[in-house]
Parts: sequence; C-alpha cells; structure tokens
Amino acid sequence: MPDARLIFSTGSLYPLDTWRCFELAKEAGFDGIEIMCDERWTTRDPLYLNRLMETFDLPIFVCHTPFGSRVPGWSSQPDPIGMIYRTLELAGYVGARSIVVHLPRTVGWVNVSFNGQGGWRLPWISTDGAVKQWIEHDLRRVQAQTPIRIGLENMPAREWLGMTFDPTMWNEVASWSRVHDWLTLDTTHWATKKVDPVAAYQAAGGRVCHVHLSNFDGQEHRLPHQGLMDLGKFLRQLTMDGYAGTIALELHPAALAFTDDLTMRRLLRESVSYCREHLLASGDR
Repeated sequence: MPDARLIFSTGSLYPLDTWRCFELAKEAGFDGIEIMCDERWTTRDPLYLNRLMETFDLPIFVCHTPFGSRVPGWSSQPDPIGMIYRTLELAGYVGARSIVVHLPRTVGWVNVSFNGQGGWRLPWISTDGAVKQWIEHDLRRVQAQTPIRIGLENMPAREWLGMTFDPTMWNEVASWSRVHDWLTLDTTHWATKKVDPVAAYQAAGGRVCHVHLSNFDGQEHRLPHQGLMDLGKFLRQLTMDGYAGTIALELHPAALAFTDDLTMRRLLRESVSYCREHLLASGDR
C-alpha cells in the first residue's frame, strides 16, 4: 500500500453543509478530509469538526486558509496574515498535518458596475503585499516553531481581454519549487500555465507535502479521469517516489453534478477508484 493519504476537500462541495461532505467522503472511501475554511462557522469550529471526525472516523489531515481576508468569527476587517495564524491554530486543534496558503498576487480583481446595470471584472493592484512580506520575513521562523507544515500553493494563470497572464508571485516552477521548505502542488493550476505536474513535482523534490488533484479541460478543477492531463501518470510517479504526503480531490461542485445526488455519489466513487488504481500501480503502463 502507498504511504500517501487520499482525502476529500470540502471545497469541492462548498454549496453543501460540512456534515454532508464528511458523509459523502466516508461513503466514497476517502482516507480523510481537507477542510476549506470559509464563511461558514462549521468549517472553523474545532468542537464541531472533532465531533465530525469521531462520528465518521475520518481524520482532518489538512486545513486550507480562507479565500477572503475577513470571515465571521475570525476577523471583521481585512487581515490576511491573521487568517493564516487562525488556520494554523485550527489545524492544531483538529490534529491536521498541514495547512495550505496561497502564494500572494501582484494583481487582484475589482467588480465595476454603472448605475447598477451590469459591469466588468477588471484587474487591479492586489492587497497581498502583506502576505509577500510575511513569506519573506516571518514564514521560516513560524515554520520552525510548529510541526504543522505550511504548504505554499501554486496558483493559476488568468485571462483578460483575450490575453493570458500570471498575477501571482513565485509562480514559475523554478521559483515556487524553492520559495519554502513545504509546498502544495495544484495540478489544474499548473495546467493553466501548460506545465506538466510531474515536472513541477520533480523540480520541488521532497518539498511537496500536499497535492490538490483535479484535471483541466479548458476549465479548472475537473474530474481526475476527465481532462487534458494524464493524472494517472502523475499518481504513479508519486508512488514510485514513495510520496508519503496527502492528496486531496479538489473539484468544482459542477464537475461532481452536486445537484444530482445519485450522479454525485457515483462520480465520487469513480474518482476514488481511479486514484487508488494508479496509486497502487508503479511505472508507466
């Protein structure tokens, strides 16, 4: 058996409640959970999460920092660094191995409308400068003080006016693979940059502690067995290298047909079967 743990990201089904995510993950045969911390208190309440772990016998291996810099109960003001420390604290309460932190952006987005009628999503100067400073000046010290691995995640390229650009710092393979001792590798994000995830994984060496697994077909976060990437090859490479970290299925809810219960459950089972088949294999076939 491989040492890697195949887990389910609750972000894959964020329209559903946290209890349901645990139920579906248990039924499908996952080894554990990645909690996507969002506006719902149930994704950040350590007492509730420990109760869910006990009820479903599913450990939480990973906690993901919130996408927003303010969430009810944690901060009413933008505080991206506070979100990292809160997530790290939560990981300690639930016994998680690692947390996920997004690389900082140089460009964010702003929604502009006129007279309340429609509008545009325009690129704007990012507010992630504080995260950049934290990574450069504080991360190494913080990491040395905790056994919980802080995995910096590569981010997708974006399109605007028909042009593709990268709005994220340290987001090339050469820089991402050395920005910190621990990394989160997102396969679909690399696909937006036309990067083979095997190449990114090998460049990072043993620094990858967590993987976000999903395919790409022009849209991100598709089913692992449906898309342009050969994720079977990637999973077999992890097994050959003795990868002992976590692998989270992180999909868009639409890819799981979340409004159709029977189809959703079938797709989850198929995804688990696909991943386990290739994790138990070795070499190219």
